[in-house]
Amino acid sequence: MLRRVSSEFPDPVPPTCQGLPGSISPGAPTADPADGTLPIGPTRILRYRLDTPLLDVIGLSCLLRIKHPAPTVSSSLRILQLGDAFDLGLEPLTTRQALIRVKLQRVVHDLGQLPTPSTRFTELRLDWHTSGKTFLRVDGRLVGYHDRLGRNHRLSIEEVTFGSDTGAPAAQYQLDEFSVRVLLSRPRWPRRHTTVVRRP
Repeated sequence: MLRRVSSEFPDPVPPTCQGLPGSISPGAPTADPADGTLPIGPTRILRYRLDTPLLDVIGLSCLLRIKHPAPTVSSSLRILQLGDAFDLGLEPLTTRQALIRVKLQRVVHDLGQLPTPSTRFTELRLDWHTSGKTFLRVDGRLVGYHDRLGRNHRLSIEEVTFGSDTGAPAAQYQLDEFSVRVLLSRPRWPRRHTTVVRRP
C-alpha cells in the first residue's frame, strides 16, 4: 500500500504537506519567486517530522531533483537526512566534480560523483536494501554500486530533513522535488510509504 505526502512550493508560502501524518518545523524556507524551487542551506532547512516514526525500515528508494549553482563544492553539504542513521551529501573533490557520499549507521561510503556547477536540475536516485545492495544513479545513469552497505541493518525514521544546521554559508543548493519510498519489515504496517515534495 502506497502512502503519499505531497507539497507545492507556492510563492512565498513555505511548503505544506498532506498524506502521511506529520508537520513541517517552523522556519522552513520559502520558495524562490523566480522558479518556485526551495533554496536549502545552513540557515534554510526543510524538516518534516512524522507523527508516527517508521520502524524496522529494510529498504529505501530516494529520488531528488537538485541544482548546485556554485562553481565548486568547497565544504561538506548535506542534501538529505532520514532519521539519525542515514545521510546523503556532497563532499569536495575537484573544481568540476563533487563526491556523492552516503553515511549509514555512522559508516561512510563514497558512491559516485556529481558535475559542478549545475546549470540545470540533476536527478539523483539512491536505492538501498538491508541485503547491502545499493545503487546510485545520476540522471538515470548508474554511477555507483555497493553490495555490502549496511548489510542486515534496519533503520528508524522519525523525520525527513533537507540541509544542515552547520556548514559554510556557501554550502547551498536548490531543491525542485523529491520522493522517498521505504520498505518496512513489519506486516502490521503498510509496507511502503512515499514522501513527495514537488513544485506546481
